[in-house]
Order: sequence, then structure tokens, then C-alpha cells
Amino acid sequence: MSDTSRSMTFTIEGDVSVRITVTEDGAGGLVFDLAVIDDTGLTADLNGLFFDFGDAALVDGLLADGAEITKTAFEYDGVDNLGGGVCIKGDLVNDTDLYDAGVRLGTSGMAKDDIQTTSFTLTHETDALTLEDVANMDFAVRLTSVGEIDGDRDGSLKLGGTSPDAPADDSGVGDGGGDYSGDDTLPDDPDTFPDFPDDGGELGADDEFLFDDGGELDGGDPLLDGPGDDGPLQPPADDPLLSDPALTDPALEDGGMYYEDISIL
Repeated sequence: MSDTSRSMTFTIEGDVSVRITVTEDGAGGLVFDLAVIDDTGLTADLNGLFFDFGDAALVDGLLADGAEITKTAFEYDGVDNLGGGVCIKGDLVNDTDLYDAGVRLGTSGMAKDDIQTTSFTLTHETDALTLEDVANMDFAVRLTSVGEIDGDRDGSLKLGGTSPDAPADDSGVGDGGGDYSGDDTLPDDPDTFPDFPDDGGELGADDEFLFDDGGELDGGDPLLDGPGDDGPLQPPADDPLLSDPALTDPALEDGGMYYEDISIL
């Protein structure tokens, strides 16, 4: 998994709550980690997860893979029952319509398994998935064998909730102290990229202080240089990264210069 992978965590709350973390795996998949929260003295057996998906056109091509998956169903606005009592019919479906995806986990009841934590990976046959595909979507879990950890567990629950916004993509160029996002090409690594002078904390398309050290663009450069340039950067008509040099800025240790009014490609 890439160091720059994004993730989001949220909780579906109830008498027994379930924490869900979704992480981009760096290869076009989404890793779902589910965990029963037993801090109230109650626990449960995780039997199923149901959720909506942001792009209706991609639903039919979804795939889920995990050691404890026993059945999946993917149909836009068409999933509420995975068999064996793993269904979400009732108030949840009436409030949110049917779900787009369902993942059955293990077997019903505690006789063969008793799942409190599990993980699976969601992929698509042709397209890369991102957190935006499952952000702000309706989610639901089916829990059986609900009860006290060391006592009778004869209850069951159907719980629903909504996932949060996807976090910003901070995988590109940055100063180690800002929140740069967008169509970036280099990591936001404070060990590689020192703070930009006079930078207010958030690096944007109109920010300053990218420079050319005469080499090639790569992750080992102190900041950034002009891709394909053999020498100093040129005015904007000839070079995509800058306009005029900021002659009042301090010289760099490697002899490069700072430039103003760059455009992030």
C-alpha cells in the first residue's frame, strides 16, 4: 500500500456499534476494515454489510474479495437480502431504498464462526476505485448473536448510517506544512521538500517558490524543477512553470533560483 493512500473512518451506531475504515490500496481497489465496538459490554457477530455506490454505471462490474466473504450481490438500487437471514429489510430500506452492494460475512449464528473484525477488498473489472465512490453513501450492517460478551447472545440488529466526505488528496507536491491537493505528481514529504519561504501554509496553483535546479523532475529534488529543461527556466511563453524570477528571494544552497507565479501542471 502506498504511503500516500487515503482513508476514511466512520461508525454505524447502535446498541452495538460498528467501525468501518475504507482505504485506497494504491492499485485501484478499496480495502474495507470492519470492527464491532464492544466498549459497552455488548458484542455481536458481523453477518453482512450493505452500501450504496456513487457511480451507477460501475455497480455491475464491482468485485469483493475477502477470506470471510460467503456471498456478494451488486445491483444498482437492488440489494437488500443475501440469504440465510442476512437481510436489511424493514425501516432501513424503507427510508433509503435498496442498496447497490451487499457482502455476506461468514455464516449466520455463532455455531461455525463469530466475526467481530474482518477485512475485504472492493475492486472493479475495468476501473480504478477511489474514496469518492463510497463517500456520502448510505451504509448498513446486519448483526446477529447480539448480547453480553460473557452472557446470552440471542439478539439481532439492523443498523444504518452514512459515510463521510472523502478527505482531500494530499499526494502531490507540498511544503511539509500545508494542505496541497489536486492533480499532483510528487509526494508531500517534509523530509524531501523544505518549507517554502513566505508560504502561508497552503500551497495552491498561484503559489510561489518552485525553482529549477537544472536537472530532471523527480522525487529526490529539493523542491521541483522544470521537466525536460536542460537549463534555467524560461519566461512563460517558453516554459510552463514560471514567469519572472523573484530576484529578492534568498539563493538556494544548490545554486538554483526561486520563481514567482508558477502554474501547477
